[in-house]
Amino acid sequence: MSEATYSAFCRTGTTTVASQLLKRGYRDQLVQGVGPVVDDQKLVGAAWTMRTIPAREDTEGLWPGTTPESGLSLFAVVESVPRGAVLVIDARRDRRTATGGDILIERLKFKGAAGIVTDGCLRDADGIRKAGLPSFSVGSTANVSRNHLRVVEQDVPIGCGDTAVYPGDIIVGDADGVIVVPAHCADEVAQDANEQEMLEEFLAEKIRNGAPLHGIYPPSAKVRAEFAGQRIER
Repeated sequence: MSEATYSAFCRTGTTTVASQLLKRGYRDQLVQGVGPVVDDQKLVGAAWTMRTIPAREDTEGLWPGTTPESGLSLFAVVESVPRGAVLVIDARRDRRTATGGDILIERLKFKGAAGIVTDGCLRDADGIRKAGLPSFSVGSTANVSRNHLRVVEQDVPIGCGDTAVYPGDIIVGDADGVIVVPAHCADEVAQDANEQEMLEEFLAEKIRNGAPLHGIYPPSAKVRAEFAGQRIER
């Protein structure tokens, strides 16, 4: 993702991104049921994915006298997340267990990750708020991850909140949720979404000053020409 694309997404809300994706035939790229731990956080970054399956007692060391089988761990995935990336977790929408806590969030922050998105829960909510890393989940729980989920793959296509996420897709999150932008169209979506944001602010100012909705929203050709002229003057 270029610096220009990153900056444009940082200035653009998920609702506007959703509108631009719809124009391109993407009907629903919103990660269902996921919201921010802290409402005023903004998230932009490329997806680094993690997939889980249901945990089983004999493989997780949950029986007395047994130990977990070797394999990929949540800790190992956290250590592998590239700088600037968003850790996106397929937690199978399982609300019974956590897919991260404040210590792991602190580690992601230190490594320069952009944030974390999971369609499961997070734990240590107060600590996550203090860490300040943009974090999005379906809610909070005190339970630990291995009670119900086993990590099996990273950096592969996953489903998160009923939305397909491919490694490198651009993740944009804010108070309205998290949306997934396919990597191949991210540059043009960012540019057009930024243009739409500027136009809508122009329209909103007219509405605030008493203009009626008709002819303003959606904008008429005359209003669009006025907006274009204003941009040239600036």
